[in-house]
Amino acid sequence: MGVGQRLRQARESIGISQAAVALSLVPPKQRSSIGRYESGHDEPSLGTVEQLAKVLGVEPCWLAFGDIH
Repeated sequence: MGVGQRLRQARESIGISQAAVALSLVPPKQRSSIGRYESGHDEPSLGTVEQLAKVLGVEPCWLAFGDIH
């Protein structure tokens, strides 16, 4: 599972739209940016991963790299 799949899973688990996630970032992004991350067409920067994780209530390491043990 890649970062896009984890992003979608986390977003859907809390019932938030791509648009809402995009607008919560600093600076705000377009909804299409979140869609491109989720589809694997683009990769978010580590700074964006940190922001996404905070918005979604997940650990940045999990979002970026998966469940590390």
